[in-house]
Amino acid sequence: MDKKQLFQQLSRTISEKITTLQTDIADLQKGMAEDSKSSAGDKFETAREMAQQELGKLSTQLNEQQRLKSLIANQSADKSQQVELGAVVQTNKGLFLIGIPIGNSSFEGKDIIGIGLGAPLGQLLLHKKETDSISFNNQQFVIEAIY
Repeated sequence: MDKKQLFQQLSRTISEKITTLQTDIADLQKGMAEDSKSSAGDKFETAREMAQQELGKLSTQLNEQQRLKSLIANQSADKSQQVELGAVVQTNKGLFLIGIPIGNSSFEGKDIIGIGLGAPLGQLLLHKKETDSISFNNQQFVIEAIY
C-alpha cells in the first residue's frame, strides 16, 4: 500500500469538497445580500434566519474539511510498526485509516474506513502490532498488516 498516494488522493478529494463548500457559502452570502435589498417584514426575517443557519452549517463543514486536509498533510508516508495516527491497518474485517475520520473511501480498488482516534475502534486498535487482535461489538478483529 502506497500511503503517499493514498494521502494525495484523500487531499485532492477534500480539496474538491472545500472548493464546493466555498462556492456554496459565497452563493448563499450573495443571495442574502440581494434579499436584504428587496425584502421586508416577517418573511424576510424568517428567510434570513434560515439562510444564516445554513451559512453556519456550511462554515462548520468547511472548517472540518480544512482540519482534515491539514491533518493529512502532516502525516508521514512511512510504514508504521504499530497502530498510530496516520497508520493504515489491514484487519480480517477491513482496511482502516487511523486518526483521520474521513468515513468510507476507496483506494486501489479497496474500501478504506477513516476513523478518529477518539472512536471506540480507533482507541482499541491504537498501539497494537501485527497479529494482535481485539474484540469490538462482539467481533474479533485480527491485525494482518500495518502500513
